Amino acid sequence: MVSLRHISVAFTAAVTAVGAALFVALNLIYKRRVWPPEDYYVFKEEEEERRERQVLVLGLDGAGKSSVLQGLSGGAGKRHCRPTRGFNFIRLHTPACQLDFLEIGGGEELRAYWPEFLRKTHILVYVVDSSDRSRLPQAKDELHRLLRVDTQLPVVVLGNKQDKPNAANVHELRDALSLGSLAEQRRLHLLMLQLGSTGTISSHSIQNLQDVLLKLL
Repeated sequence: MVSLRHISVAFTAAVTAVGAALFVALNLIYKRRVWPPEDYYVFKEEEEERRERQVLVLGLDGAGKSSVLQGLSGGAGKRHCRPTRGFNFIRLHTPACQLDFLEIGGGEELRAYWPEFLRKTHILVYVVDSSDRSRLPQAKDELHRLLRVDTQLPVVVLGNKQDKPNAANVHELRDALSLGSLAEQRRLHLLMLQLGSTGTISSHSIQNLQDVLLKLL
């Protein structure tokens, strides 16, 4: 007999797949170049293509990925972000380019699908709960598994929840995630995130993230 857990996992995976398919379909409707089928031909000016960049936001469940997207989208006021069961998407317009952020949930049943979304990604943003030291080894393993799939992809690692007690500092986080072994192989940045007065990620931290992303594009 199929267990309820297996049904839940299958349902969650199906929701994610359907959501990702809708994400692709909507972008195709607007003639965007985001994870198109292999036989889909894009007729766009080269200059326009350079203005569109895809940012994939990953991290273990509870790391704070949705809070990062909320900060990037200018969400005001403190708001509790529920764990992402499928995916979230926001679009930001900057003077230099348009950034499309796609967040995939970090639950165990979804992490197996992460590598499938790397193919058309320009930058990987990997969010880590720096206060949860017990899960740092798991966060490291998942990050390095992704980076073995694409050895050239630029990466921004976000040390989130720096306001929490016992949060790992920048040096501890770099060692815990073995980032030193990656620095010479690819463009990699480690940023630490702080909460602002409203209880959301501070505007200073968000501005630093935006500046780094634009430098990598």
